[in-house]
Amino acid sequence: MSPYKNRAIKTGLVDIKIGQEGIGFWNKQLDLKKNISTIINWTFGKNDNYSGGYVLSMERSNGTGSGIIVSSSPAKATVFIGGENRGQTPIFLADLTEGDKEIKIIMPGFVSINLGIRPVEGYQIVLEAILPKEEKVVVATPTPIQSPQEVGSRIKILKTDTGWLRVRDLPSSAGLEIDKVNPGEIYDTVGDSNDWTHIIVREKQGWVSTKFVEKI
Repeated sequence: MSPYKNRAIKTGLVDIKIGQEGIGFWNKQLDLKKNISTIINWTFGKNDNYSGGYVLSMERSNGTGSGIIVSSSPAKATVFIGGENRGQTPIFLADLTEGDKEIKIIMPGFVSINLGIRPVEGYQIVLEAILPKEEKVVVATPTPIQSPQEVGSRIKILKTDTGWLRVRDLPSSAGLEIDKVNPGEIYDTVGDSNDWTHIIVREKQGWVSTKFVEKI
């Protein structure tokens, strides 16, 4: 189970697999090195396109100072370090200074990846990122206001336990709340659908629970 830490895994090439039935799996062969931690951070989405994360490790550099290698899938994602745009992936930066830093990897249409790093003298950080696709939010299109001749009867809002009644964009408890109405208020209706009544409220249309309205 995550989070998971294991200091007993031998160094060298190791096949890593994480996940479980029903949410999916991620697997990769990693080259683990002695006395260097490798961090895997992965989020499972509804399928592989919407799943992603990163693998973070370190390796000795050929000189002094510290650097970072950043790769991503897809490539050409923009890399920000400490809020500064440092270029697009794949990229190697050899001028990291000491101290904690925030790194952000961004690409339009994909979920950005954010993490903290701490450069170490004589080592370079290796960051491999897989950017998950961004799920589009479906926005309900408001129903056009019907003309007065299409308006039906009028209703009065009855007393509720909360002291007000939700107006939703759809005739369902899963609909988004677009307004609230109060007991005693009167509104025009444009029809009903089983347990829901379609009303006009403040120049827009919405649905309220029929059990809390009275036709007048």
